[in-house]
Amino acid sequence: MQKLERVLIVADSSSDEINDFASALFSCFLKSGIDSTCWSPKEGGSPDIETDLIIVIGGDGSLMSLLRVLDHPPVPIYGVNFGRVGFLMNPRQRPEALVDTLLGGAFVEQQLPVLSAKWTGSDGEIGNAAGINDVVLERDSGQTVHLGVYIDDVLLNAYSGDGLVIATPAGSTAYSLAAGGPVMHPEVDGLVVTPLNAHRPVQFHSLQFPVIVPLEAKIRVVGEDCDKRPIRVVVDGESFSGIEELSVSSRGDSVHLLRPQGYQYIQRIVSRIIGNGGDAD
Repeated sequence: MQKLERVLIVADSSSDEINDFASALFSCFLKSGIDSTCWSPKEGGSPDIETDLIIVIGGDGSLMSLLRVLDHPPVPIYGVNFGRVGFLMNPRQRPEALVDTLLGGAFVEQQLPVLSAKWTGSDGEIGNAAGINDVVLERDSGQTVHLGVYIDDVLLNAYSGDGLVIATPAGSTAYSLAAGGPVMHPEVDGLVVTPLNAHRPVQFHSLQFPVIVPLEAKIRVVGEDCDKRPIRVVVDGESFSGIEELSVSSRGDSVHLLRPQGYQYIQRIVSRIIGNGGDAD
């Protein structure tokens, strides 16, 4: 990261604790001669990202919402966890210590690939969205979905069930993991396709296990009988209904997350997912 001169502080303003932390952090940067600006999503619109660093105060949802507003920018981002799991965020520090960490360069960079999702709706309209966690294609009614799943234009499966999760390594610890998918280390350039409650009767031949594909793979999913079996797509928590065909691929760029020096992914898995030790922020 280049020399730190301008900082954007983004706080979700959901509690006095978050507001107090953001205010104290702003004061610390001011005392250090750093030009800083505070912004809350409640203000609406989009903040100015002509800055050297963005600090997000909140949970994983706060981070993903901001990335969506900013279209997943290349500006380095440091997340401070005020949520529950906060797997994408960092443990809290006193504002003074956090400023020292950032000004002293005591951090490492983690690159998270950005996924591009493009779809055709039942009305013929084209839609698109981007995310760093996952793209979920799932039933939008009581009916199961019937899907043709293609990897690089080769038919993988004629699937029947509740849907599919297409996750990055960052997203592999979320919905995909809950559905039985593997955890993928962030240094693995891949995507995991995880079925959701696949039909087991033999006549359906539905995919029963996760499949890991290269990050460069092109994934295409075509819905069948969508009038009777409506489908929706959820990209990092943002939902769109009336989907007939979906394409998912890497956008070719990354979000740059900063982690405290000494950060270890496996330790993070232990402390936030397995739960038998590690830090407790």
